[in-house]
Amino acid sequence: MKISNQEYRIRNKEKMKDYFREYEIQNKEKRKEYSIKNNDKLKEYRREYYLQHKEKKKQSSREYKILNKDKQKEYDQNYYLLNREKIKHLYVQKNIERNNGIYVPSNSWTSDESIRQYFDVISPLLHISDLSDWYRISRDQIVDLKGIKISFLLLIPSLSIIFQFLSILSDSK
Repeated sequence: MKISNQEYRIRNKEKMKDYFREYEIQNKEKRKEYSIKNNDKLKEYRREYYLQHKEKKKQSSREYKILNKDKQKEYDQNYYLLNREKIKHLYVQKNIERNNGIYVPSNSWTSDESIRQYFDVISPLLHISDLSDWYRISRDQIVDLKGIKISFLLLIPSLSIIFQFLSILSDSK
């Protein structure tokens, strides 16, 4: 009785694995030597191949994105849900780096307390020891610290209003 090719493979699966594993080990050094000897040729070949198939690859990539748009969107949403805390932490770190070591949340200008905390943090950076020192601070200096949005600063005619606000806050405590 003849055994089909598929049955033969199933019966000799382990033997075939061992053979290919041994073949890989034996030829690993040869492939390594060949790669070292012909490194320039291989680079040139890869470059030519890339240039010849560049448009085809772009088109294929576009088609894939179009066909899998919903899957990608779902994946992105799931990734965000699973890694929300990591993403938030990275965002905070980036914000701190960008703002000279100060973290300024986007909703920080909604409460008096957060404004007060921000000015308490930047006062040492601006060498402010007394409330009257705020008179010598310009809008640009605060914008450079990236704390207040420019649109908010444009509403303030001068920083004396900030000084008054801070003095009111300090009187209330």
